[in-house]
Amino acid sequence: MGNKKYLKMLCLFLMLGLLCESAAAQLSDSSGNRIWDENTGQNLTYTWTPQTYSGFYYDLDTGEGSETMTIRLTEGSRSVQRNGLQYETRPIETRFEYGNWGSYQVIGFMAERYFAGYTGNSSFINDEVSVISDGQLSKILIDSDDRRSLYTGSSLILEEGYSLNIVEVDVNGDTVWVQLEKDGDVIDNGFLSSNSDYVYETDLGDADDVPLIAVHLAQIFRGTETNAVFVEGIFQISDEYVQIENGDRFGKMEISSTSSSGIIMRNRDSFSLSRGNTVDIMGKLSFVVADASELRFAPIVETTEPGTYELRGTVHDERFNTTVWTPYNFEGFYYSIDENVSTESLTLTEEISGRSINDEALVYSTSPALVRFEQENWGSYQVIGFMAEKYFAGYPANTFGNSRSVSVLSDDILAKVLIDDDNKRSMFTGSSVALENGYSLKAAEVDVNGNRVLLELYKDGRLLDSGIVSSNGTYIYEADIGGAEDVPMIAAHISTVFRSRETDAVFIEGIFQVSDDYLELSQGDSFGRMEISTISSSGITMRNEDSISLSRGNTVSLMGNVSFRVADSSVLRFYPFVEVESAPQDQLVIETPDVFVVGQAANISVTARDVAVTDVEVRLGNQSIGTTGDDGALTYTPTQEGRFTLSANKDGYISGSKSVDIVGAGVMKLLLSVSPEDLKQGDQISIRVTDSLENQPVSGADVFFGGQKVEGQTGTDGTVSYWVTAPGTFTVNATKAGYEEGEIVVEVSEDRAEFEFSNLLIEPATVEGGEAVTIQVNVTNTGNIAGETEVELLVNNETVDSETVSLEAGETRTVEFSHAEEEAGTYTVEIGDLSGSYEVTESAPFLTSTATLGVLAIAFVLFRKRRN
Repeated sequence: MGNKKYLKMLCLFLMLGLLCESAAAQLSDSSGNRIWDENTGQNLTYTWTPQTYSGFYYDLDTGEGSETMTIRLTEGSRSVQRNGLQYETRPIETRFEYGNWGSYQVIGFMAERYFAGYTGNSSFINDEVSVISDGQLSKILIDSDDRRSLYTGSSLILEEGYSLNIVEVDVNGDTVWVQLEKDGDVIDNGFLSSNSDYVYETDLGDADDVPLIAVHLAQIFRGTETNAVFVEGIFQISDEYVQIENGDRFGKMEISSTSSSGIIMRNRDSFSLSRGNTVDIMGKLSFVVADASELRFAPIVETTEPGTYELRGTVHDERFNTTVWTPYNFEGFYYSIDENVSTESLTLTEEISGRSINDEALVYSTSPALVRFEQENWGSYQVIGFMAEKYFAGYPANTFGNSRSVSVLSDDILAKVLIDDDNKRSMFTGSSVALENGYSLKAAEVDVNGNRVLLELYKDGRLLDSGIVSSNGTYIYEADIGGAEDVPMIAAHISTVFRSRETDAVFIEGIFQVSDDYLELSQGDSFGRMEISTISSSGITMRNEDSISLSRGNTVSLMGNVSFRVADSSVLRFYPFVEVESAPQDQLVIETPDVFVVGQAANISVTARDVAVTDVEVRLGNQSIGTTGDDGALTYTPTQEGRFTLSANKDGYISGSKSVDIVGAGVMKLLLSVSPEDLKQGDQISIRVTDSLENQPVSGADVFFGGQKVEGQTGTDGTVSYWVTAPGTFTVNATKAGYEEGEIVVEVSEDRAEFEFSNLLIEPATVEGGEAVTIQVNVTNTGNIAGETEVELLVNNETVDSETVSLEAGETRTVEFSHAEEEAGTYTVEIGDLSGSYEVTESAPFLTSTATLGVLAIAFVLFRKRRN
């Protein structure tokens, strides 16, 4: 009994990640649960690994990970004692994206990916380099094998202010002169030929001659009108490094050991896992703790930067024979940690045969559950996870004062939950809150007594509804969703209505919105590889219609956003994942002049979704300069000149940033703008130069485009025209005596068709000799003009078929081939940069059905003749 209780206390790992790889997981199943919950029977000593927690660095192809974290809990306590949390990480070898370069050492550190060193497997180095041996870690900024074309005068824009400028191609087209700039200053030159590497080395702390930037120049071209360079590989590490040594503290953790073999950290002081708290552990890694009487928590990684993030499930391999994925071991599925509510599961009901999942052997199921609104005064609503996205399923009775219950799932309908928050927002008379799907809520007028507000709801700029709401009241908008009538679609809680002589304001403390763009479901509907087998008010079940091939190196789309990623390895290794975008509605936006003047007050305002945000910390460089007030603004008077980054930060929002120049009193900086905004090769553009003080046009300024002086100077309107003759990234500068130089970087796109291949499908995964497989691939024209491409099918490195496809810009088409092989064996299929495989078995030594019928017919005739 004691052990069971300990195991219960350990399975509390949730949300973005805790997995049970301990004894508890092995007693229940081998899936590697990630939620530590004292009610599920987990050990009090628990370890997160890269195979079980997607926040840690993991190389699927090699099956190796870098980081592990072990916690030791005490039964009945929410405190983690000194040294009760241990974190370990070690460097591992990983391949460059540009494969010809070989490999380098990478290390996960505090759930972020860092460069550890170059080994003898790195082709562009002369001597091995281990920065971790010097107690240093640098971020990997770029690791790409994307093909890019650069033209004379253009630049390859890198990270941290670096750019590689294409200065000139020699007359024979054999050599290109390149310059490396850092923040506008040339720091290196190089003369390179085709199929060579540009490598920039510099000292990094105590490490000498570290290759900081590597660029592979695949080809140099010199034409009568255009000189071009084609790049096929870029690698860059940061010149800003983390210095680590024994005794250094990061959050609650202290380094106890560091060497070339890895880093160990432990918590120096005890800390509490208090209910409802987010406990900062180190760097971006935290524990989120359920707001519940039971102890339930999980590690999460803060994703403040906008972008796409992968949420993966526990790996299926030789060690983790995972057959069931739930929110406990796949953080892509919907889960509410406070209420311990989950709805989705994905189950392999049979063992995988070779590399194929048999027909109907993969089962997905989900069912609705009640969860509380973020605005807790509203009570609860029904939610259901569907294909790893959160959907609305209905309301219980008496929600928003409506006596009847609502179940849209009963009408075979699902609508996404677009907003569910209790964030504080301030609106002033005439201003609006931007909602999703083109809706906006406007504070039209506050009554003379300051007690009530007239709200207007707009859809795509058209007035849709209005209502009068008092302080501590809720505005509700109802509409029909399919067959479900009068469903509350939008709710906004008005906490305070305020009226003064100068300002009328309305304060919101919670918004809920359901999408009016709904899914209508029925039995037999297909979503990717899955087909709905049952649907009712109690839930949805789906199964795979056909067998699913897990070809090495492939990404297999299952349904919606859910996919399997398969290792490029002879060992079958894969995991489910979803890619999520950081929430754009929570992005903080800084609005302020581009140039500040020393000694002069500047106004800085911060908004999100076009609404002022209060209590936002604003930093100039590393210095905090204050927090925004109720109007989302603060005033700052700069004291020193320079170029700085303003940043805005608040919990629950994605941080915002903006670069500003601070000039001395009486000094004016030149500001530039270019029109049109979207530049294309062959455009005549207008470059406008203004001053930083009053934004007035500046005449007589010299303008440079890509290092070449533009003919003439700016006129009285501050503009000069220029014909753009080549695509690429260019720096535009302006100079004039008495002004500080200004510059901007512009991107000129090339008119061309570009094609990408995706979703390679080979079915069935196994056939008998002579039987054909169907091979499908999606072709997309990602360029900006129409074009055609040849889709070539290779089997075992030989071309066996092809098809020419013509596509408009942005158009996608599915191309299908049918191919048969007679001899038994494994056959590799390649289309573009995609590859897969299928198996051919020996033909069964039986007559075909047609031949069998023929023999039976002859036998029957002979039998009748004999009888007669």
